[in-house]
Amino acid sequence: MVLTSSKDEIDVRDFVLNKRNGVKGLVDFITLNTLPSPYIQPPHERFTSEKIIPSQVPVIDVSDWLDPRVPREICDAAAKLGVFQIVNHGIAPEELKAVIAAARGFFDLPADERKRYWKGSSMSETAWLTTSFTPYKESVLEWRDFFKFQYPREGHDFATTWPSLCKEQVIHHFERIKPITKKILNILINNLNSVVDESNEDALIGTMRMNFNYYPECPEPNLAIGTGRHTDINTLTLLIQEDGVLSSLYGRASEHEDKWVDVPPIPGAIVVNVGDVLQILSNGKYKSVEHCVLVHKSCSRISVPIFYGPVDDTVIEPLPEVLENNEVARYRKIVYSSNYLKDVLGRPHDGKKTIGSIKLP
Repeated sequence: MVLTSSKDEIDVRDFVLNKRNGVKGLVDFITLNTLPSPYIQPPHERFTSEKIIPSQVPVIDVSDWLDPRVPREICDAAAKLGVFQIVNHGIAPEELKAVIAAARGFFDLPADERKRYWKGSSMSETAWLTTSFTPYKESVLEWRDFFKFQYPREGHDFATTWPSLCKEQVIHHFERIKPITKKILNILINNLNSVVDESNEDALIGTMRMNFNYYPECPEPNLAIGTGRHTDINTLTLLIQEDGVLSSLYGRASEHEDKWVDVPPIPGAIVVNVGDVLQILSNGKYKSVEHCVLVHKSCSRISVPIFYGPVDDTVIEPLPEVLENNEVARYRKIVYSSNYLKDVLGRPHDGKKTIGSIKLP
């Protein structure tokens, strides 16, 4: 599609992808009154109000991790919906707001500064910027840019090439979130009659990656999607949402119907998603929640997820403790990097098709 502005005529895909501007660069360059055609979703992928039902997403107070109520509520939420929010987790709201501000600061940089980190030519081996999900393979693009950080397991100079305006916030957020993640994971694994220890921690949460997600204002949000329907392919995701913006994150209420529940922004809260790895390990007792992100005409939005997953060569299959008492395995054995991760990253967002592909009859 070619757009005409008072500045130039531009080919949208070329401008966004090949010229490394992203959708943020597009909305900064030209005033859009209509949605460019590369972003117009087919009718069956558009999100309408009748699909939304009253929120059922639990908000769990974890101020006392030793309270028996906490593991009970976490395991119940993981089994029924696959997503919940935690509050009173020990990270001050001001600290979370500082992370969101750091993300906004990056996307407020001049386009030429952001381009230095574009995927494929980034000045950093552990941080890169891109747009949509698999933009060169998607027939329709998502209305999102994201800046990804990878936290290496070894070495201390990984952040030297990260942008100075957000480097310290990113490092500290990684460090503050991990103890909370380990507590949640211990609760969920213990409930499966297994344990997390030095022998299997890397196979559960040995990798850590963080996104700065940026969703610009959209001229026709009813035709677009910020992030398409998908499940997280990792073990657990812990996400913070920007306060004071419209609800944008929705989780599927049931695998059997096209109904969605709002996961509203709550000041100081952290959203916790169950990922595909945990669904497989639990043999389906925990649900990897299918979710999507909407965009709005009146405001942009920031979110910051941290994805905890296995190291690349990990073999994933239902835990033997879960299969005691002659329970039948519902998922076949896979190697995380060469089977699962490669498959997901090789195609556009497509709901739960990937985990469905390894489900046994």
